[in-house]
Amino acid sequence: MLRFSCLLVLALCSGSVSAQPPKAANRVDAIRAALTAHGLPNLDGKWFVAGPFPFAGDDAFDRELPPDKEAKLDATYPGPDGTTIAWKPFDRFAFGKVLNLKPLFPAKYHNDSAAFLAVEFASDKAFTLPLSFGSDDTLTVYFNGRRLLHDNETRAAAPDQARAEASVRIGKNLLVVKVGQYAGEWEVYVSPEMPTELPEAVRKQIDKDFPTVKPATRSNSASQSAEAKYYAVDTFTPPENCVLEVGGMGFRPDGKLLACTRRGEVWLIDNPTSLNPKSATFMKYATGLHEALGLHVVDDTTTIIAQRPELTKLTAKSPNGPADSFTTISDRWGVSGDYHEYCFGPALDRTGNAFLTLNVGFGGGHQAKAAWRGWCLKIAPDGSREPWAYGLRSPNGINFSPAGELFYADNQGEWVATNKLHHLKKGRFYGHQASLKWLKDSPFAGKVPETVASGMRYDGVNPAKPNAEKVYPAVEPPAIWFPYGRMGQSATEPRWDTTAGKFGPFAGQCFVGDQTRSMVMRVALEEVNGVQQGACFPFRSGLQCGVNRIVFGPDGAMYVGQTARGWGSTGGKPYGLQRLRFTGETPPEMHTMTITNDGFAVTFTTPVDLKTITEKAIGLKSFTYIYHSAYGCPETDVAAEKVERIELSDDGRTLTFAVPNRAKGRVYDLQLTDVKTAKGETLLHSEAYYTLNEFPK
Repeated sequence: MLRFSCLLVLALCSGSVSAQPPKAANRVDAIRAALTAHGLPNLDGKWFVAGPFPFAGDDAFDRELPPDKEAKLDATYPGPDGTTIAWKPFDRFAFGKVLNLKPLFPAKYHNDSAAFLAVEFASDKAFTLPLSFGSDDTLTVYFNGRRLLHDNETRAAAPDQARAEASVRIGKNLLVVKVGQYAGEWEVYVSPEMPTELPEAVRKQIDKDFPTVKPATRSNSASQSAEAKYYAVDTFTPPENCVLEVGGMGFRPDGKLLACTRRGEVWLIDNPTSLNPKSATFMKYATGLHEALGLHVVDDTTTIIAQRPELTKLTAKSPNGPADSFTTISDRWGVSGDYHEYCFGPALDRTGNAFLTLNVGFGGGHQAKAAWRGWCLKIAPDGSREPWAYGLRSPNGINFSPAGELFYADNQGEWVATNKLHHLKKGRFYGHQASLKWLKDSPFAGKVPETVASGMRYDGVNPAKPNAEKVYPAVEPPAIWFPYGRMGQSATEPRWDTTAGKFGPFAGQCFVGDQTRSMVMRVALEEVNGVQQGACFPFRSGLQCGVNRIVFGPDGAMYVGQTARGWGSTGGKPYGLQRLRFTGETPPEMHTMTITNDGFAVTFTTPVDLKTITEKAIGLKSFTYIYHSAYGCPETDVAAEKVERIELSDDGRTLTFAVPNRAKGRVYDLQLTDVKTAKGETLLHSEAYYTLNEFPK
C-alpha cells in the first residue's frame, strides 16, 4: 500500500535586478546573482502556503487535489474538519537549503496529508531555465500548467536529486512542485541552475569556484541486487500475536536470541541460527514493560532492560522462561510524558556499570524539561547514578568497542547538523544545548571550558562568545559525520564485527543501522593524536523495515531488528527481524580510508586495475557543517579538492594520493566511480566519506 504523507506545490516570484552580481558565498547565491546581473529572473520573491489536505489510499501518489488541477493565489479550498484553506505567506523559504515543512502544520497532519506552496514570477525574456530539486520523498514538478517531473521516490531530501528545464515565457510564470513524504521529515529543496543565456565564462567560473557534489550514480535497485551477491538476506516470520517492533537484541550463551520491543514485550527466539529461518520459534518471555529500547544479556536467566522510566533486571527460574522477577536497578532520571523522551542502552562495561543515553523532548524550549534529558548516565550495579556526558539529542544506540571505548550515534535535528557517531567521554559536551539546563546539578558545574572546538562554522548563538546568562562548553567533534540522505537519515546502534572473518572481510570494523532508510552502513575508524576519526561507507540496503538494532550471532551472521511505527521507514513492513549472511564471495569494496601525512590512503578488499587509477577516476570534494539551533544543516562550503602524486601499491590493494590544503572539521567526499578491480569488476560501492579531526604528527 502506498502511504503518502504530504504534497507540496511551489511557485516563485522574481527579484530585483542589479547591474553586477555581488560576491557570493556559495554556488546557489552565485547562480542567482549571475541571473540577476544578466536581466534574468532568479526565482526570488514571496512564497505562499495552503494546507494541510489529509488523505490516504493506494493511489495517493497519482491522486489529484484541487491545487494540483489549478493553483491560484486567490483561491480557497475545503479543508479538514470543516475548515477552509486559503493561501498564506510562507516566509521561511531559502534557496540552497533543504527546508523542513513540519512546523507549518499541526502534528496530526504530518502523515497522510498534502500541502501546497505557490507564487508567480515574471520575466522580460523567453528562455529555458534549468532547475534543481530535492524531495522527501516523491517529486512532481509543473511549470505553467505543464508537468515536467513525476517521480515516485523513497528518499531523504538532498540538493540536486532531480532536474527539470522550465520554458520561461515573457510575463508571468508559475512553478509548481509537489513533494510526497512516506515517513520521517517533510522536506524540499529548490534552486535555479545556469541557463545557456549566461555567458560561458560566467558558467565556467561558477563551476570552478563552487563545484557540485554529485549523488551516488548507482540506482538503489541495482545496488541492492549487487549487494545480495555478497550478503544474503533471510527473513524471520514472527507469530501473529507477536508485534516485533525491535528495541533491543542480545544472544544468550545457550544460543537463543532475546528481543525486546517498543510494545513492552520480550520475546525468546529459539533456533535463530538455522539456515532456514522458518525453523526458528518465538515465545513471549516477558510483558508489561514501557517502550523497551535496549537490552543486555547477563546469562541464560538474567537480562537487563532499558525502559523509558527505569533500568530493570529480569530474571527467570528456568532458561525457557518466562521471566518471573522484575527488579528496578535505577529510575533516577525524569520523564515528563513528552513522546520523544526515549531511553537507550544499556551498554555495560567490564565491571558491570551500565551506560544509558536519554533523548531530549521534541521541539521548542522545553526539550530538557525532565531531569537529565540530553545526558548519558552511568548506573552502577548498586543503582547509584553518575551523570557522565551531555549535549545529546536523539542518541539511539550506545555500545562499547572491542577496545572498551564507548560510542553513541545521534540523529539530525536542532544543534545536530546531520547524523553522527561520537566517541563518548566523561564530562564532554556533544552540542545539544537543551541539556545545559541540568549542568548546574552535575559534577561538571563550573568546570567546563568556555572554548570552542575547531573545525565547524558557528552561526546564530555563538558558543565562542558566552554571555552572563549562559555557559557554552567546548563542542566535541564527532568521529564520523554521516552525510544526510546519502548515508542514511536516522542513525541507530553501532556494533563491531567480532566474528573474526565469519562475516566477511570487515572484521573489527563498526556497523551502524539506519532506521528511516532501512539500511546498514559501515565505519572504519582510526585514532589520530588520541582522537577518533575515519570513514563511513554504504554497506547493505533494501531491507524490509527500519534498522533499529543489530547484533552478531554465534554463526557469524548479522541479525537486524526492525521497527517503523511513529518513526516511519522505507521497505514496506512495519516491523520484523532479518539476517544478513556472508555468502563467501568477497565484495569488491574500499576496505578502509585512512589519513596520511600529505593526503589519504585507500585499501581495497581485492586488487584494482592500475590502468583505471587516473586523476579523472578519483573525484574528491570536501564540505563542512554549521553549528546552529536550526534543524539540521546542508553540506556547506563545498569545494573541489586537488589530487596529486597518485600511487598504487605493488599488490594493487592500496591507493595513496596527496591532497594539498586539507583542513580540520571537514568531510572528504571520495568518489571512485571509474575504478575497476583487476578482474574488471566495478566497485560495489564507489563512495567514502572521511571525517577529518586531526592530522598525524
